[in-house]
Amino acid sequence: MQTRLLGVLSLICLIITILWLVFLVADRAAAGPLDTFDQVLAHVNKPDALFYLTYANAALITVSAVMLFAALYIHYKPIAPEWSAIGVMFVPIYGALNLIAYLSQITVVPRLLQLQALPEYQAFSRFLLRQVIQQWPDSTISIINNLAYAVLGVPSIIFGILMFKSARALRPGGVLLALNGLACIAGFIGIAAQNAWLSQGSLMGGVLFLLALAPMSLIFLQQSKTPGEETG
Repeated sequence: MQTRLLGVLSLICLIITILWLVFLVADRAAAGPLDTFDQVLAHVNKPDALFYLTYANAALITVSAVMLFAALYIHYKPIAPEWSAIGVMFVPIYGALNLIAYLSQITVVPRLLQLQALPEYQAFSRFLLRQVIQQWPDSTISIINNLAYAVLGVPSIIFGILMFKSARALRPGGVLLALNGLACIAGFIGIAAQNAWLSQGSLMGGVLFLLALAPMSLIFLQQSKTPGEETG
């Protein structure tokens, strides 16, 4: 039952993440250059359905990822109770930070854009917008977003290693999940150190997470049908 739940949750995460990637690529293609804050501001100032879909979908990914890691904790608790407990402790922090980052884009940002139309609030609202627009890489929300993925990097490494050690078939997924965690942590370090190359780690981590979900969903669903093959 546990492996079936893990397989279903991995598959849900995989599908939603693919959708997010499609929405993101389409949104970036429609936006054009986003090199300056004014360009980013002009893009978010006229949010369309795709903009809202992208962030609503990102929030769904966060919720499904929290559920997936909670299920991984339940699954690996009998064989590694201490490490499973350490790993799952980071998951609620990730969930809270990421939900704030993504949902603020479709709740707080539109209200600040309305305030910017009023002359008396224009300067102050512009300052706040520089801090809360997630697509602006120097914003506070963007840093919080990357911090969330760095936080999730810890349980990703822990559960990735447990997956690698628990079953031969899960080793590819375990390696990719652990590498995702390392990449996300490196990405936040790059942001803190203002290293442009290292700061791309969070993006690379997202790709690795997507790649990890494919074998995870396949193997866990297979194991649910053949319980005797869960270890080895």
